[in-house]
Amino acid sequence: MLPGLFEIIFEIIALLSIGIVLKKIRVLNEQIGKRLLSLSLNLLLPIIVFRSFAIVRISLEDSLLPLIGLMINLSLLAVAYFVSKSLDMNNARRGVFLLECSTLNIGIIGLPFIDLFLNTEGVAVASLLDIGNSLYVFSIAFLVASRFNPSKREESFKKGVKRFLTQPYILSIIIGLVANMLKIELPEQVGIFTSIVSFINIVAILIALGVFIKLPAKSLMREILASTVVKILLGGLVGLTFASLFCLKPQALRATLIVASLPPAFMTLIHASTENLDLEFATVLLGSMLAIGIPVIVFYGLLFSV
Repeated sequence: MLPGLFEIIFEIIALLSIGIVLKKIRVLNEQIGKRLLSLSLNLLLPIIVFRSFAIVRISLEDSLLPLIGLMINLSLLAVAYFVSKSLDMNNARRGVFLLECSTLNIGIIGLPFIDLFLNTEGVAVASLLDIGNSLYVFSIAFLVASRFNPSKREESFKKGVKRFLTQPYILSIIIGLVANMLKIELPEQVGIFTSIVSFINIVAILIALGVFIKLPAKSLMREILASTVVKILLGGLVGLTFASLFCLKPQALRATLIVASLPPAFMTLIHASTENLDLEFATVLLGSMLAIGIPVIVFYGLLFSV
């Protein structure tokens, strides 16, 4: 188990370090970092999202898990909203705070650790929770980011809905769900291609994060502490509460606790970039919660493996 654990952590640190080094030697800059995020948003993520929603099959027994995943997101959003009122932040930072406290990094960070600690059953539970999380990240989180866009002009409800529905990843969800309902079987080559795209997306996002990442200023310690308490500590309690309320089996309960304690989704950087939120603040919060959140989920994993 330990070799696998070190391998996962090493890969994350290595890709972040590549971004940091390439920025230091001026091969990459923040403008290129934004283009990498744009590439992920407009091309790579839609491919991944389409296949995920096209192939997922949910039985009646498992139908509660996506709902639990979504309820965890919404609960954390509500807590973050009330906590943010006590912090002196402008809209550009407040939007980031809400996004980073309410999203779950299941696909890139969570699944490798859950697979290592809880095996196939844990991965299945986390994947079903991720359906609710994905719906939140790609829809409600976008609306939150748009609401706090400091340069956004007032637009009609009709125009806002049209802008939302024409986002590439929203279109990919809709098309994927249609393919799912029609029970269209995707060729095996689609799965292979999507795996390659998923790997490229992970590399692109982690390198982009490395380009933007900076040591937090002392003036941001209050915001970092508040986001960590909401996302990592209260997140775990929220996950445990829902798992207990719905009487999940022990392994499913463990997976839900780990999932709810995960650092924010990297999609928060993309929302911050496209909606003119404070991208520097977003990377500081994300980097801080990665540094704190990964040891926490490793602790939970090792505890559950005893």
